[in-house]
Amino acid sequence: MPENPDAHDEANPACRRDRGCCCPRAQRVTSDLDTLLATPGFAGSLLNSEVTSVTGRLPLLDKVVGVTVAGPVIMNDVGVHDIPVTSGGPIRTDPSRITLRLNPDRLGSALVTDPAANVPPTLRLFDATGNTAHATYLTEHSDRLAFEALSLSAPDSAEPGPATYTDTDTDTDTDHADVPAPQADQIAQFDSILGDGGVTRMRSLPGYAEHGYARAPSRRVIAALEHAALLGMPMTMATAAPGCIQMRHDQLDGAREHRGQMVIASGSCRAMINFNLAAECWITWSQGVWGRTGSIEIYDRHAQCAMVATQTGSVSAAIFEAWDHLLTDLSS
Repeated sequence: MPENPDAHDEANPACRRDRGCCCPRAQRVTSDLDTLLATPGFAGSLLNSEVTSVTGRLPLLDKVVGVTVAGPVIMNDVGVHDIPVTSGGPIRTDPSRITLRLNPDRLGSALVTDPAANVPPTLRLFDATGNTAHATYLTEHSDRLAFEALSLSAPDSAEPGPATYTDTDTDTDTDHADVPAPQADQIAQFDSILGDGGVTRMRSLPGYAEHGYARAPSRRVIAALEHAALLGMPMTMATAAPGCIQMRHDQLDGAREHRGQMVIASGSCRAMINFNLAAECWITWSQGVWGRTGSIEIYDRHAQCAMVATQTGSVSAAIFEAWDHLLTDLSS
C-alpha cells in the first residue's frame, strides 16, 4: 500500500498539527454534540440517565436503523437491537439483531432528537469528547412510546434497563486489552480496540511479524473481500467507533468497489469503506472457536482501528478453512 503523506506514524502522533491532515476529525473545531445543540431550531434533549442504562433499553425500540461511523467506515443495519455487551463480555453477532459492544468509560452522553428535515426521531450516543459513537434512527415499525420514555428516565430514580454484560460476568481477573496480541483471544482483540481505539495495538503489530502478522496493500484487501463475497462466505464485520463496536456475522451477499470506495452487503446490513482514507490494513491472528483465526484490520490516519473483518462463533469447518486459506494468502 503506498505510503500516504498524511498517514499517522509513531514518530508523529499529532498528524493534524504536523502533517495537515484533512480528515473530518482534524478539521473539527466543535464536537458533534455542540454542533447539534447550537443548530437553530434544534428540537431534542440530553438524557439524564447513564449511557449504559440508555443502551440497555435499545431492544425496546423494536425495529430501527442502527448506524456506526468510524472514520473511513460506515455501517448501517436494520432490525431490533440485541442487549449490548460491554468490555469483557462474550462475543455475540446474531444476524437477526443489531449488536453493539461497548466501553462505557469512553462514552459520554445520549441525546434524543425530534423528527426534522426528513430525519426521523433519533437516539445518538456520544463519546467522552462529544462526538457521535452510534445513532439509532426510528422507523415506522419502531415503538414510539418506548422512545419517548427514554427522555423520562433519570439516573437515580429510574428503574434499571435490561442488564448488559460487564467484566464481572466473566470468570477471570485478566484485563483482556493488555494481553499481547499473539496470545490474545478474540475478546481481547476487540477489547484492545475498544480501550483506546486500537492505537496501542496498531503500534505493536509490526513487532509480531514472526507470528504471521503482516501489513497488506489495500488493493489486495479489496480483492480478498470481493472474493469472499463472490463465494457467499459468512463473515463477521465489526465497525469500531470510540467506545462502540457494531458487529454482524452473516453470509455476504455482494461487494463492489469503485475508485477505492467499497460497499459490502450482508442481509439488511451495509458496510461502506473508503480505502482512500485508510492509512494501513493489517492481517492479524487471535484465538477463536477454531483456534488461530485471521482478521483484516483497517486503520485510519489517526492509528485508530475502523473495521475488523474476521470469523467468530461456530462456523463450519469448510468455511473456516476457506477463510484461513484466504487470510494466509493475504498475509504472504
